[in-house]
Amino acid sequence: MELNAHILFEHLNQRYTVTMYGEAGTKLLLAEPELYIDNTLRFLSNHLYLATAEHLPQRPVIEKNVVVVCIGEHSRLSYYKEHATVLLIKKKVDFFQVYKSLQEIYGRFHLWESRLLSLFLKSPTIQDILECSCPVLERPILVINSSFQYVASVLTRQKRWKNDRWNLPHAKLEPEAFLTFLKQKELRMDAHGSFQMELDEGNVLCVNLFDSSDEYVGCLYIEEAGRPFVPGEEMLAEYLARMIEKAAELSPSLLANERGSLKKILQNLMNEMPLGPSQKLLLKASRYSQSWLCLSIHCLKQFSTLPVGYLCSVMESLFPDSTFFEQNTTILGLIPAGHLSKTAPLSGDVTKKLSSLVEEMQLCVGISNDFPDLFLIRTYYFQAEAAIENGQLYAPGRNLYIFSDYALQEMVVNSFGGFPVEAYFPVGFRTLLEHDQNSEVSYLETLSVFLEENMSYAKAARRLFIHRSTLIERMGRISQELPFDLEDPDKRLQLQIILKALHIESAIHDR
Repeated sequence: MELNAHILFEHLNQRYTVTMYGEAGTKLLLAEPELYIDNTLRFLSNHLYLATAEHLPQRPVIEKNVVVVCIGEHSRLSYYKEHATVLLIKKKVDFFQVYKSLQEIYGRFHLWESRLLSLFLKSPTIQDILECSCPVLERPILVINSSFQYVASVLTRQKRWKNDRWNLPHAKLEPEAFLTFLKQKELRMDAHGSFQMELDEGNVLCVNLFDSSDEYVGCLYIEEAGRPFVPGEEMLAEYLARMIEKAAELSPSLLANERGSLKKILQNLMNEMPLGPSQKLLLKASRYSQSWLCLSIHCLKQFSTLPVGYLCSVMESLFPDSTFFEQNTTILGLIPAGHLSKTAPLSGDVTKKLSSLVEEMQLCVGISNDFPDLFLIRTYYFQAEAAIENGQLYAPGRNLYIFSDYALQEMVVNSFGGFPVEAYFPVGFRTLLEHDQNSEVSYLETLSVFLEENMSYAKAARRLFIHRSTLIERMGRISQELPFDLEDPDKRLQLQIILKALHIESAIHDR
């Protein structure tokens, strides 16, 4: 394995007092060291040389990215410091002992590479790969999958993961930790190559993991652990990530999401695709006969880059045995009602748990009625969507909407079969509308209140703040325009639906 001047300096400085001069590249291009031979007047690009200061020529030709490990000081070194990278050991030390130290540094990385490749002669786990890598990288290492579940982790002798931050493998990040992190920085699940995240506890070097289809499957985290990252370590991290990806390609279950199969079944149901026999069995094993709530979660535009997999994982940690996954441009959530409060309304219990999380993440959530069969998930997902649509019309500014609060509005709007409400006006109804346009007294309001109070003159008069005789006279005029008996329940229902539809239209227009 090739290294660079920074990594060599980091390891060599543990054995000798070393000072680095000149600009050093970050790419891993340097092969094992060469002993400088006297009278050599050309230093080749991407080569590492070991020499003593008095044997170096005065002004040789120095190509790009040359590194010289030099023992002892000399005036001619100023030329090398300008044209090459010099790792200077000022004290007189044994030349061949330094050469042996350099070989040991390279041998350590060669052994790591060899052991990693040897693991692939069998079926390595990700834990095997991390344990092989930790003695070389000397930092805590963690791997998570796409649902932000811990898959494997290793520690250094000096460092133990904090229980409140990195939990044991197969655990999940707590929602509170996620909210804290969101205030600092966005996750970068689409980034290829290494990148650093700055956390309160220190920097973390990250490399996202992708499958052969370039789908995000997890992330490799390497913690700084009090020792700043050395330029070039990001390439070692990328190499380690490639080994993990190869292992996952050989055994996809290594990074598998434990709910992946159920989510695939639910996605098939949402897309109206048939289920196979094994999928039907798994659905039965998931207790599909109990009651469920369906949630639709929308991210506000300015927060559209929130990591969906992480968000789903956080939601699943709030509700035991729940399942959340991406559905088109939204997130679909499925919560078993059996884990919710037995005394409070189901949807109310959900909103209580979600309120702080939803507000912090700037989400909008619709909650369906509870339903008994997962085969009905598509219907109740549209209920949750309708809750958001109606809620934003009638109660804008909120972020949690429950379908039962808007069920009547949805029913009325969908009852017209595509016709405008005017198409259902009975004879004489337009006359009432024309009257209201030219009078301070509203016949439609009078009729609506009268019907809502089950045609009780006393109750309707109190609500309208008028005398009972005035109401009787007004209803007599209204009845003259409508050619049917209000005692007919079907006619009353027709009028109430029309009046409700007009009220909805008026409310929408006023907003």
